[in-house]
Amino acid sequence: MMKSMKTLGRSTASLLTALHDERRTIFSLDDAVRILGGTKKTVSNLLSKAQQRGVVTRLRRGTYILVPFELGSESVYAGDPWVVADRLFEDKQRYLSHGTAMAIHGMTQQPQILVTITVADRYPETIFAQGTEIRVTGLPISQFFGIGRKWFEHGYVMVSDVERTIIDCLRRPDLCGGFSEIAAGTWMVKEKVKTKKLVDYALQIKTKAVVNRTGFLMASCDLGDEEDMQRLRSALTDTYHLLDPTMPDDGRFNSRWRLRVNVSEEETRMARAKARRDLSDSLPAL
Repeated sequence: MMKSMKTLGRSTASLLTALHDERRTIFSLDDAVRILGGTKKTVSNLLSKAQQRGVVTRLRRGTYILVPFELGSESVYAGDPWVVADRLFEDKQRYLSHGTAMAIHGMTQQPQILVTITVADRYPETIFAQGTEIRVTGLPISQFFGIGRKWFEHGYVMVSDVERTIIDCLRRPDLCGGFSEIAAGTWMVKEKVKTKKLVDYALQIKTKAVVNRTGFLMASCDLGDEEDMQRLRSALTDTYHLLDPTMPDDGRFNSRWRLRVNVSEEETRMARAKARRDLSDSLPAL
C-alpha cells in the first residue's frame, strides 16, 4: 500500500534517476528544469504532485528534498538539518560554524535548536526549512580557511576544523553560548587541539580581540608553550577588549592579555565541571 502511494510517472522517475546519478538528495527547481526541460511552471506543477505523493518535500520556495523510499506514504520529511543547511548553499563557499561546529566536533552536550552556517560575502539572515531554523552569517572569502568535509549517514557537510571553530567562537561568542561554553568545549577536546594551528588562525583572522581571547583561553586550559604565548602577546595592542561581549561591561582588568574579564572564574569552572560530567556520561561503561 505504501509503495503504491509513491508510484512514479515517467518524468518523475527520470528526475529521481538523474538526481541519484548526481548523488543529490536536495535540489532546486532550476535543477529539475535543467534535468527535465520544459518551463518552470510545468516542472513546478510536477514537483507539487510529487510532494502530494510523498516523493519530495519542499524545504523552502524553490528547494526540495527527496523523501527516502522506506518512509512509505510520509509526505513531510526534513532530512538531516546539518546536511540540509549545507545543501541550501552548495553553490557558494560555506561551512557549518560556531555552535553547530562545536556540536559536530563533540565540544558541547547542549541540544542544538538551530543550525549556524557561514557563507562567503553574505548578509546575516535567518531562514526556516521545514521547521529547522538556520542562522546565516557572512565572512569575506579571504577569511575562508580551516574548513573541511565531514561525512554523515545522509551525506557530507563543509565544517570548520576544531581550531577554526574555537577561533570563530572567540570572534562571535554570541553564536555559541558565550565564553564559558567556549572554554568548556575547548577543554572537552583539549587533546585534539593543535596549538600552533590555533595561534596561526588567531593571527590570520585579523580581529584584534580574537588574539587577546585566544591567549587567555589557552592559558586557562593549559594549552600551548611559551613560544605560542609570545607569538600572541607580540600581536597585542594597548587597547583592552571584553573577554565576552555578550556579558555586561564590568569585571577585573587582565594586563597580560589586555582584557576586561567580565566572566567570573566560578562560572567558567562550573561550565568545565559540567562538560566533564557530560563527557564522562557519554563514555561507554566498562
